[in-house]
Order: sequence, then structure tokens, then C-alpha cells
Amino acid sequence: MSNSTIYFRALVSCMQNAYIFFFTLGIYFVYIPWNLERLQLAETDLGLWLFIFGVVNLISNQITGRIIVPKIGTKNIIMIGTAILAFCPYLLVVVDTYFSFMLVAFPFGAAIGFVIPSNQTQVSNIENKTNKIYTPIYQAAFSAGSLSGALMAAYVIRQGIDPEITFSVMGFIILLSVSIIYFLGLPRSEDNADPISKFQLPKKNIFIFGILLMFNFATIGIIIDWSSLWLTRDLLAPLFLGGLVIVFFNAGEIVARLLASSFIKILGEKVVGGYLSITGAVILFASILTANLYLIIPALVLFGLFTANFIAIVIRQAIKVTTDPISLTVSNLTTLGFSGFIFGPAIVGYTAKYLGLTFNMYALCVIWGFNGLCLIYLMSKKTNQE
Repeated sequence: MSNSTIYFRALVSCMQNAYIFFFTLGIYFVYIPWNLERLQLAETDLGLWLFIFGVVNLISNQITGRIIVPKIGTKNIIMIGTAILAFCPYLLVVVDTYFSFMLVAFPFGAAIGFVIPSNQTQVSNIENKTNKIYTPIYQAAFSAGSLSGALMAAYVIRQGIDPEITFSVMGFIILLSVSIIYFLGLPRSEDNADPISKFQLPKKNIFIFGILLMFNFATIGIIIDWSSLWLTRDLLAPLFLGGLVIVFFNAGEIVARLLASSFIKILGEKVVGGYLSITGAVILFASILTANLYLIIPALVLFGLFTANFIAIVIRQAIKVTTDPISLTVSNLTTLGFSGFIFGPAIVGYTAKYLGLTFNMYALCVIWGFNGLCLIYLMSKKTNQE
């Protein structure tokens, strides 16, 4: 089998796995309001669950990269993590106590910590070996999975299908994904599984870019985790319609990521990463002021469209201002960024109790505006220095 065929098969494996992961998450997040009501839990309880999930995920992430991958390779740990995930959403909708609900956060967080960085490692290996860029398409699989998952959730809710049946079927589909990884995943012989060197704190300039990513991931996590609950509780939208928030947000992201190269070529990185992010934040902020669901949904489409490529541009800019190896730079940026995705939504669980979810959505827009301004400043400063 030729190398090009091996790499193509592995890329398909990574993308289908990412799609299935986020398809499952997209379905479950629509069920969050129903599950909280079923278990009689408050926003603070969900915040604690997300915090536990986040801590376990970050620990799992580090153990995966430093210990597990060098020993068994990315392909094997992806299969293990995916198999664990097959059972987690089902457990969340069948547990009947607060304690058991919290316990599911441990395997759920570990599974994602096993799979996401390992998939990215495979994609990066393929990019290095082929000298081509596949990360935007790979990230589009995230958005496509989340979007179609939310659509599916809206459909099964309208049809009155029992959540236990829905997630039983999803568990079976996820297990089928394991077999695809087994046959198509990147072989161990092609795996870059050398042990990671001693941990280093990121340098100042990388830390600044990492903070921008942390805010970025935090706001994305808030939209995914809380937007459905926000619309159903604060704006009194029906449950199936609340799920459409994630659908429309991800639709904008998918379009932007598929057209990323064209956007940057025509408008430039500063406009795409900075000015468009500010524009998206202003549009979403204005739509929230109206409290009109039918203005908020298209605003979320534009918000996703205008902010989706911020991550890629920040990483590109960070690599340009450091002499560190690319792998170390990306690792530091990812660690800082994903911590925002984990802990941002958890913090909202507590602030929502006292300030409401609508306040947090306003804050999200302000943070995005700040992010855009900071990126413009950093890029302008770099240009002046040159």
C-alpha cells in the first residue's frame, strides 16, 4: 500500500472519529435542560460536573501525550477512548442520583482526553509527511458533527423518542467507529510516538497568544454547553428549537473553515482574525438586546462565520514570533486554549445562578470583542517591529 493511500485512510479515520465524537456531544447538549429537570439539578450542579469533567480531561490529556502514546501509539489509545465514550452519554440519561451523575464525568473526561489530542497528533503527522494542510478540514468535522447532532436531537425530541433508545443507538454507532479506526487508522510504524521532553512553561509571547485562545475556547464551550438552556429558560423557546442554536452556530463555522484559505487570501489575516471577530461580537450583542429568538439565530450564524478561523490565525501568528519548535508551541497553545473550553462553561454554572445566563451571553460578546482588538494590536505591533 502506498504512503499516500495510508495517509488518506488515516485522515478519513481521524475525521470520522471527530465527527462521531461531536455528533454525540451535539445530541447530548440539547438534552441538558431535560436531564437537569429530570434529576432536579441546578446550574451550579452542572457547573460542578463540567469542572470535574475538565480536570479529568486535562489530566488525561497530559498522561496520554507523555506516557500512553509513547507506549501503545495514537491508534490504540484512540480506539480505547472511543470505546469508553460509547457508554458515557447513555449513562448520563439513565442515572437517577446526583452522585452517579457526577461519577460519569470521570470516564467521559478521560475518554475525550485520550482521543482529541491523539487524533490531532495523527493529523499533524500526516501534514508533516505530506507537506499539506489538513487541520481546517479536520476541524470542520467537529463543527459538522456538532451541527448534525443538534439537528438529530431536535428531530428525535419532536418524534418523542425515548432518550435511552437514542443513546443506545448512538453507543452502537460509536463502537462501529472503533472498527473503522482499527482498519484505517495511522499504523504504529508511521506514528510519531517519541516521549515528550521535560515540561516547559510557555514564553511570554506564546503565553499571551495562549490566553487569547483560552478566552476563545471558553466562549465556544459556553455556546455549546449553555446556549440551549439559555434559550429554553430565559427566552422560553421550546426544547427542540433551543437545540437549533448549536446547529446554526456550527453552520457558520463549517462554511468559514471550508473557505478559510480564500478568506485569508482576499482579506488578510488581520481582518479575518481581528476585525471580523469584533464584527461578529457586535452583531450577536445587538441581537441579544432584542431578546428575539428569530434575530438571535441568524446572528449566531454570522458569529460562527466571523469567528471560526480565529484559532488557526492565532496559532500561525504565535509560530511566527517564537524560535521554539512548532510542536512545543502548538502544545503550549493547545493546553492554555483547551483549559478555557473546560473551565469557562463550568464558571458559568455559578455565575448564572446569581446573574442569569443572558448576562453571561453579553459577557461572551464583550470577551470576543476584546480578543479581536488584542489580536489586531499584536499583529500591528509585529508589523511595526519588522
